[in-house]
Amino acid sequence: MVRAPSRHWTLARRLTATLVGTALLSTTLAFLVHDRALERGLRGNAQRRLLRAAQAGDLLITDHLAQLEMRYRSLAGAPQVRATLELAHAPTSAHYAERLRSEQRAALIAFLDSRGALHARSGDSALALAVRRAHQPGLLSAGGRLYAAVRVPVRLGGSQTHAMLAAEPVDDALLGRWSELCGAPLRIGAPGAGGDELLAAPIRAQDGVELFVTADLAPERAALTSARAKLALAGSAALAITLAACSFLARSLVRPIRQVQEAVAGIGNGALGTRLGSRRTDEIGEVARGVDQMAEQLLVSHSALEARNDELHQSQAHLAKAQQIARLGSFELDLESGELMGSAEFWALYSIEHPGRGKPPSELAERLHPEDRRSVLEAVRGSLETGAGAHLDHRILLPDGTERFFQTQFHIVRHADGRARRLEGTVQDLTERRRTEQQIRYLAYHDGLTGLGNRLMFSERVELAIRQSRRNRTKLGVLFLDLNDFKRINDTLGHGVGDELLREVADRLVRGAREIASRELDQGFEPAVARLGGDEFTVLVTDLRDVGDLALVAEHLLHVLHRPYRLEQNEIVINASIGIATWPADGERVETLLSSADSAMYHAKAAGHNSYQFYDASMNEVAGRRLAVEVRLRHALEQGALALHLQPKLELASGRIVGFEALARWQDGELGVVSPADFVPVAEQTGLISPLGRWVFAEVCRLVSQSDAKLAQAAARVSFNVSAREFGPRFAHDIAATIEQHGVNPQRLQLEITESAIMRDEQAVVAALEELRELGLSIALDDFGTGYSSLSYLRRLPVDTLKMDGSFIRSIDRDAEAAALTRSIVAMGKALGLRVIAEGVELPKQRALLARWGCDEIQGFLVAAPLPPEKALARLSRRARGARR
Repeated sequence: MVRAPSRHWTLARRLTATLVGTALLSTTLAFLVHDRALERGLRGNAQRRLLRAAQAGDLLITDHLAQLEMRYRSLAGAPQVRATLELAHAPTSAHYAERLRSEQRAALIAFLDSRGALHARSGDSALALAVRRAHQPGLLSAGGRLYAAVRVPVRLGGSQTHAMLAAEPVDDALLGRWSELCGAPLRIGAPGAGGDELLAAPIRAQDGVELFVTADLAPERAALTSARAKLALAGSAALAITLAACSFLARSLVRPIRQVQEAVAGIGNGALGTRLGSRRTDEIGEVARGVDQMAEQLLVSHSALEARNDELHQSQAHLAKAQQIARLGSFELDLESGELMGSAEFWALYSIEHPGRGKPPSELAERLHPEDRRSVLEAVRGSLETGAGAHLDHRILLPDGTERFFQTQFHIVRHADGRARRLEGTVQDLTERRRTEQQIRYLAYHDGLTGLGNRLMFSERVELAIRQSRRNRTKLGVLFLDLNDFKRINDTLGHGVGDELLREVADRLVRGAREIASRELDQGFEPAVARLGGDEFTVLVTDLRDVGDLALVAEHLLHVLHRPYRLEQNEIVINASIGIATWPADGERVETLLSSADSAMYHAKAAGHNSYQFYDASMNEVAGRRLAVEVRLRHALEQGALALHLQPKLELASGRIVGFEALARWQDGELGVVSPADFVPVAEQTGLISPLGRWVFAEVCRLVSQSDAKLAQAAARVSFNVSAREFGPRFAHDIAATIEQHGVNPQRLQLEITESAIMRDEQAVVAALEELRELGLSIALDDFGTGYSSLSYLRRLPVDTLKMDGSFIRSIDRDAEAAALTRSIVAMGKALGLRVIAEGVELPKQRALLARWGCDEIQGFLVAAPLPPEKALARLSRRARGARR
């Protein structure tokens, strides 16, 4: 009894000494260790902040490069870019590159040809070389500066691909925007330039020039100084509190420890209901509550075990559900007993009723597809012999005849002595995945509208046929077919009827090709028919005895396609043009054959509808001439090298010149005199018709403005032609603006438009014509009688004049049918209150007949050929004086 207090105070003294010593030591260590750790932490925070800024800067650069690529990809897809590169004229490309560089404020714009060689550039040559050599365009260095560079493809047609290179400088303004968005300054140069007070993190490096972000350490150092002062104050306060608390803690330890000791002893003796009920919040209280929790857990251990068993059953149910969703079953084959056990989904996949425990594997072997059974069983036996696992794809055949695709994989589990014990694995049903893969492959190789093979499948078939023909020393042919005037069907009857027509055309092509192959060519297989897109189809014919047999195929297909189609109460008649190319005469490769057949098809179109044409090497000369005309015409429009001529129009009643038709004439330094019949179709096909039309109308306005007095004296008009491609939403507005710019009286102008141009978009074109008519222009319907006009159609059009095509006038003096038709057109025009003009008049007898029938005006070589403006206007003056006399 006397020594207990002594032991108690000894513990207190030891506790006090320990706590005080710990407080002193911790305070000292805080100053010696924590200070350095805090400094490293603050510096680390600064570096992490710097790293985040660097990452943000990297994202900004990546986004900038992506936007740059998107912008130049959009520019590369513009028709003007493709047209410029198709010219293959370096000065023109360089001029266009310079314009692009100015518009985009770029440091470099360059074009590469299909071989990767530099075609044209605008900008520093060293920069162009750096961009070309770059493995992957992005940020690169040239001349000590950073640039953002991109390379985008320019696809011109077929497999020919050019490329556009573009580079823009990373200037101070751009660095400033990036710095604001990153929250830290971005610099270019060598990192570490800021000294000890400045951290730097690189973002992108290129050829010795580095883009990095910097951070100032001054805020961290100020925070460190403040933290040191607070740490010293906290250490002092902690020491004082420790001294004050030591006595209280020492006194409060002995009694609760003894209570815990007694409670543990009682629980150990079986008193599981013993509870300390401590409310202390220190470690002794945690120990006391731990003792209470231990007693609680001993009382409910049975309940806890049952709960875990429930969880296990639930997990098994979830696994079974997951296997059912994934169509995945697991199995286990005991190699010693031969018993096969599996999950519920495993038996369901094989359509076997769950056996409960297990069953022999023979029934599963019976489910294997007869064609796969042997290979699967051999794979299992081989795995048992080698001890290696296996991965098998195979089919099974269910009792109802359903075929399923399975993927089975397993491995061998061995005894400690190395003997095989059991085989464990999984089975998954891949039937739906296989079907999806087959569907994807089908869509990749077939046209979605007609079900025919597409360009990819046709190319592969031709490639295979070429290899077979080379091996068998036979020939093959490719027919390239295009429907004539198919756009008219879409525009007039709608795309639904157009799609139905394409499906019917595809069916007729397949049947027709099969018929001619079996009947005339004595082939035992069906020629391959494909749809390349739009209204273009191809037919492959192999094992030819004579390439002349391809003419039989083409004639039969044209005959089959020309029969009327009955679609939605509409009877449609359509014809086609076919180009024919043979291997190896017209090309050794697939692309060459298709190109040759395509070229021949266009010549068939030019020769007349519903015809076919074999490829001939001379077509290359025609194509070369067309390309030369296109290139030189583009230069002529840019340099103003065209001339305007006027062809007079004679009024039959008075004998006066009452108007002129403005016609473009072109004499080129390289090509010589180029006929409008040559360059106008090229302009239509290449899109140059719009700038050509604008030039003609501007020249007409300039001429009318200068000669207004002469024209007004004779009440004469100057007419100009408008192509269908020139019509757009602002067509009437642009015409009015040009008239106002030149100060022209609109009553001196007449617009000539063809029926086909109106039918492209009748509602929009008629609205534009009415607007121009209200402005004061006269409207003439050109080439009347060659299109689809009817009396009811004419009454809807805002026209003042009918202009009969010269094909009618050419034979009215010797062909009674042509004379009757022309006379009817004149009568119809007069009945509608329209003036009637006949063009192409070359003989006096033709003039006499037209005058007798009541035609108002004539135009042609009998009156005068197209003349330069000054000569044409002089003739106007002479005619006017003659009429007055």
